[in-house]
Amino acid sequence: MTVITKKSRRARHTFCAFILCALVFILVSGQSYPSPAVNIRVCVAKGEDRILLSVKGSYVIKAVNSDLELGDGRYLKKEYVIPTNSGIRLGKKEYKIYGIRIIPKKDASIYVDKKRFRGVVDILRTEDLKLIVVNHLNLEEYLYGVMRSEVPHYWPMEALKAQAIAARTFALNRISGMRDRDYDVTSDIYSQVYGGRGGERWRTTRAVKSTKNKILTYKGEIIPAYYHSICGGHTENAENVFGLEIAPLEGRPCPFCRGAKGMYWKVKLSYEEVEKLLNGYGIKVKNIRSIGEGSRDRSGRLKTIKITDTAGGRKIPCFKFRLAIGPNTIRSTDFTVKNAKNTAIFKGRGWGHGVGMCQWGAFEMAKRRLTYKKILEFYYPGAEIVDLEKAR
Repeated sequence: MTVITKKSRRARHTFCAFILCALVFILVSGQSYPSPAVNIRVCVAKGEDRILLSVKGSYVIKAVNSDLELGDGRYLKKEYVIPTNSGIRLGKKEYKIYGIRIIPKKDASIYVDKKRFRGVVDILRTEDLKLIVVNHLNLEEYLYGVMRSEVPHYWPMEALKAQAIAARTFALNRISGMRDRDYDVTSDIYSQVYGGRGGERWRTTRAVKSTKNKILTYKGEIIPAYYHSICGGHTENAENVFGLEIAPLEGRPCPFCRGAKGMYWKVKLSYEEVEKLLNGYGIKVKNIRSIGEGSRDRSGRLKTIKITDTAGGRKIPCFKFRLAIGPNTIRSTDFTVKNAKNTAIFKGRGWGHGVGMCQWGAFEMAKRRLTYKKILEFYYPGAEIVDLEKAR
């Protein structure tokens, strides 16, 4: 006969409660989707002759796309990774394969050129003996490293939440279309700026966590949730920039970014500078004589730029002209041009391609106590905010 004491009854009750919670967790987990967390591949370096690698903590090195283990350790001091004719050299060791994968254990951190990263890092050798570095990590943790790089961490929380949902949606849309590539996104302005673990801040991480799995869809599809810094008073049609016709990304008047820092800009460039940049981008010109304005769309942005050179006159799509000169030099396509002594003077307003959410507009809306839902409804009209599980 077993004697049941108060202590043993409490233990049995605790054990039963644990089993019940476990069963509930299993049942709920079985209904959620996706089962494995969504991962993303971020190109954090490309076309490098060498990179500086270190790991603080235990790690394993494997061959990319293989279970072949090449080595391990408790701490990797700073070592250069260099591409060779037959493979990749890490410090004094040479691996005769095209790529190595560094997998951290527990809370170890990987550093690439002194930048700290979560997750796994691949270092790949290209045919022209350059290096590509790809960071594999959980989508939510990736967003931790994006947020502060895209918007100030001290902005109102509702603006940060809107940014988190837009960034998550943009990333998921890219993942679905890049499966045959070595990476899904880059870490610069051509995708989303990503600063790794060193770029994380408490408030921006909180915005990601509080909107976990929330994304934007239109007619059941995940939209490419583009965003930019300052629209300059009117957002742009995605069709004019990306050739994409979708209702939530049609341009509309925006009264919220008028007082934004950096709204107006001016830059002076010589014809020689412009010519060099255009040719480097693949737009062939020779001996520029003048630069003029072409037609404009209904948002006020230039659709084309007129270039007159020794071959005569030609029109260039303005968004290509901006990319060729540099998107932080010609900050938007809403500008005027004046010519003077082999020089062009560009005066404009706004910053970015203008499609989707205006970040400074979202900031002002949040200051006026509008919620992240209202912000997203304004900049992506017709889109729904849904949980990722429902969208998949």
